[in-house]
Amino acid sequence: MRRVEPGMRLFIRTLALAASCVVIAAGTATAQLARRDQPRTPFAATDFAHLHWLEGSWIGTAPGESPLYERFHFTTDSTAEITFFRDSAFSQPTGTGRVYLTVGRVYHTYGSGRWGATHLDSASIFFIPQLNAHNTFEWAYQSADEWTSTLRSGVAGHEHVTVYHMRRGGGRR
Repeated sequence: MRRVEPGMRLFIRTLALAASCVVIAAGTATAQLARRDQPRTPFAATDFAHLHWLEGSWIGTAPGESPLYERFHFTTDSTAEITFFRDSAFSQPTGTGRVYLTVGRVYHTYGSGRWGATHLDSASIFFIPQLNAHNTFEWAYQSADEWTSTLRSGVAGHEHVTVYHMRRGGGRR
């Protein structure tokens, strides 16, 4: 068996320690990346109640974009169902989604996408992507008959921002 010099032993130990630090750091970075899009702000039913201004039928317009037709209906104190339509008469549904409060978190779902709220007060709510989604968006109260939906997609420097002006439309309020 070959004898290892004391200086070489110290070098090997230092190298092993450095390698384990790199592995730990990589694992920590991966864990942080996996948790990066998790909302951290806890919300209560009283916070969720601030969203009742969304109740009703809405027509959204934005320059260069097709109009949006949406209807929000609060079914419980912690859930709002959303129906999307293809027409201004709100007679041809194209899909559904919902906004809901569960275990202190507020989520929005549409299709296979899910977003989590990071901010919610009486004037706005801000969502970040969580699952099968890549954009952020904010809904901001303007008046009883108007609000804005600001969607942001892309990365810094190449971000695309679309602002829909939502106005109360036909159908039930």
